[in-house]
Amino acid sequence: MSGFRNVGAFADADNKGQCWITGFRKLVASAATPTSGFIDYLYYSGSPAANFYASAPYVSAVVEANKGIYVPSVAPATQHLKGLTVMSNAASATTTSNQRQRLIVADYLMYYPFIDTDAVGEEQLLENTITLPRYDYGQVIAVSQSAASAVGQFTMTYTNQNGVAGRVSQNTFTIAGLTGGGQVATTTLSANGYHPYINLQAGDYGVKSIESVTFTAAGGGLFALVIVKPLFTHIVSQECRRTTTGNLESYGSATKFDALIHQAGSPRIKDGAVVGIFGQGYAGSLASSALVGLLETHWG
Repeated sequence: MSGFRNVGAFADADNKGQCWITGFRKLVASAATPTSGFIDYLYYSGSPAANFYASAPYVSAVVEANKGIYVPSVAPATQHLKGLTVMSNAASATTTSNQRQRLIVADYLMYYPFIDTDAVGEEQLLENTITLPRYDYGQVIAVSQSAASAVGQFTMTYTNQNGVAGRVSQNTFTIAGLTGGGQVATTTLSANGYHPYINLQAGDYGVKSIESVTFTAAGGGLFALVIVKPLFTHIVSQECRRTTTGNLESYGSATKFDALIHQAGSPRIKDGAVVGIFGQGYAGSLASSALVGLLETHWG
C-alpha cells in the first residue's frame, strides 16, 4: 500500500474524494478465438477506441493514451488500483461459450508492429527510437494484426531487466488458424499450450527492449510484439445472457474484485499509464462477446 500512511488512510481515500471510477465497454470481433487462447481487448472496438498498433513497421512506439482505460494523473500523490467490476456479455441470448475468463489488467508500455511471420531465416531488426516508459522492464505478448494460416516458430533477442543485451528467448510457437487481429498469437512449449507471455532466456524475468526476431518456421501472418507491465489478475466465473423464448429471464451477473483482497497489496498505477486488459476464454470462443466494466482507483 505504498502511498498511504496506514490502513486508515487507505480506507478514507474515498471520503476525501481521492478516487476515480472509469467505465469501459469492449466488443470482440466476430472471428472465432481458440478455446483457452488469449485476446487483447485493447485491439477491439468500443470505449475506449480500438488500438491497432498501426505505426511504422519494426519501430518502437508507445500506445496513445486515449486508447487505454482512463485514469487521472495525481502527482505528487500515488495512485492505486482499488477494484474492478466486470460483466462478460454473451455473443447471443443462448450462447454460453465464454462463461469463464481469466482477465489480466496491465499497463501497455511499448510495442513493435508488423513483424512478418513468413520471413523464415531472416533476422528482422527492430528499431529502438524510444525507451521504455514508466517501468524498468516488462513482459512481452504477441498480438496478431492479420490472419495466420500455419504454426510458426521464432525466437527474439532482447535486453533483459539488468540491461544485458543479446539475450535470446525460448523457442516460441505461433497459432495457426487466427482469422484476424486482436488475438494473442503465441503459445509455449508446443503449438497447443497457451500462455500470454513469451518465455525468456533462463534466469531472466523482464525485458527493457527487443532488438530482433527470427523465424525458423513460417506462421502466415503479421503480429506486434508488445511490452506490458501486468498489474492485476482475476477470474470472471460466469457470463451474462438473456433467453429469447419462454420466461425471458436473464442469467449471470457482474463480478466485483477488490484488489487488496484478491492479491497481495493494491497495485500502483503510475501517471501516464495506458491501462488495458487481455483475457483468456476457458470455455470456448469469445467471438462477438462484450466485456463491460468499471475500473476504480484511489490515491493517498
